[in-house]
Amino acid sequence: MKTNKRAHLLLLAAAMLLPLIASCGNDAKQPAATGDETNADTAVTETADTKEIYDPQLPDMDFGGEIFTFAMRGQDYNNDFTIDATTGDPVDDAVYARMDYIENTYNVDLELMWCGESGTTNTGSEMYTTLTKLMMAGDNAFDAINTSPYCQAGLAASGYLLDMNDIKYINLDQPWWNQNAKESLSFYDCVYFCSGDITTGDDRCISVLLFNKKLIEEFDLDNPYDDVRDGKWTMDKMIENCKAVTGDIDGNGKQDEFDRWGFTFWQDAIFSMMLGTGATVGKTDADGVPTYTATDPFFIDAYAKVLQLVDKQYSYNQKFDAQNGGYNHWGAGNALYYWGMVSSIIGQRSSDVDFGVIPMPKYSEDQDRYYSEANAYSTSLMSVPMTVVNPDRSGLILEAMAAYGKQELSPVFLDNLVMVKSVRDADSAEMLQLIFDSQVFDVGYFFNWGNTLNDTMNLLNERKDSIASKLESISKKVEKDVQATIDAFSAVN
Repeated sequence: MKTNKRAHLLLLAAAMLLPLIASCGNDAKQPAATGDETNADTAVTETADTKEIYDPQLPDMDFGGEIFTFAMRGQDYNNDFTIDATTGDPVDDAVYARMDYIENTYNVDLELMWCGESGTTNTGSEMYTTLTKLMMAGDNAFDAINTSPYCQAGLAASGYLLDMNDIKYINLDQPWWNQNAKESLSFYDCVYFCSGDITTGDDRCISVLLFNKKLIEEFDLDNPYDDVRDGKWTMDKMIENCKAVTGDIDGNGKQDEFDRWGFTFWQDAIFSMMLGTGATVGKTDADGVPTYTATDPFFIDAYAKVLQLVDKQYSYNQKFDAQNGGYNHWGAGNALYYWGMVSSIIGQRSSDVDFGVIPMPKYSEDQDRYYSEANAYSTSLMSVPMTVVNPDRSGLILEAMAAYGKQELSPVFLDNLVMVKSVRDADSAEMLQLIFDSQVFDVGYFFNWGNTLNDTMNLLNERKDSIASKLESISKKVEKDVQATIDAFSAVN
């Protein structure tokens, strides 16, 4: 792999604009790119061992050793682009192999520019400020941007991103781009940022529930996997099970940090639970117009159900209910359910808890399907800046990396790191595939309209039944925010 000889210079350039702080492999076989047609149909074939081969049918290109720079959030936040040597770890080696393949196939030098944290707001974060200052100064130091939905939304609404549909060689209809993201993040037929197999960051940050198999058996509860398959995994079922297992283990007459709980969670779980019911803050309609959806009466109904779930009698909020340093009920085997992300599963590989994996529960059995949250802070999305000198080159490199990721990186990440090394049974692997397929991209959440979802989270942290009055109180701000988003995107269409 070529050395990143400009990395320290790029970091220094960003640091001069804004101080940076730290954030919160084997050579793969790929057929040679052929043909000169843009956005040609994918050539998908299967080898004798049933491995799918994805050929984006890109033209042969030689970029003469030019530097191609990814603007990255934080400092070494996403290791899908940072491995510069083989390590023997299958995922690391797949990452290295992809970087090496792209560099050698197209004679380009891939480098990274670390831009500071992306924050939890659309504008004002370190990364947003760094990038916008560079772009306003006409600096073309980077060719693609990899950052969070919050930051991408701010950059897009401010007019700093190109429509990916207009970039030569990028074809968002191809299977290496996330189709849920493409459809949900389409504004007036324009897509300014998207996810897919170009990074594992979207898979790592999908919300999941872990359940304790021992407690399921001990309390003779229904098989969670069967409940999911039968469409019976609902909020009411989860609440019922939480009540069943909660108990005063130490016998002091009160439910405290040393007892057994139904559900233990970090506050972000509240986002996941709301979206799991199908209650969103915003969507784009059939014409790609951003639309606020929290005014739907169902949002209030969903809130009431989540409020019931996080009741202090059987659910423990690790941020707000913490006592004795925040006792880890899950790790001690004293919680039935634990909220996390796919990355949490990876972190549980050495856990003594025998656990399974399931999606967020439905609101009721009438719900059409399960929904799994794409976190607005943690998820990684890709975009192309308006200042890029050669958008065609950006399109070709991103498309090639995404297709190669579909063929070589994603299978290794999912099959080796997640499915084999992390989950404990084939049922959980089945559930994970369902979870990946049901990812939800909530534009109202990403654009933070009226601070709706954060206000909802805060009320649920306080266990307050006042969501209707809160929505009413922020209605004018919501209207202003939504209109600003509409104006931003309709102005270029």
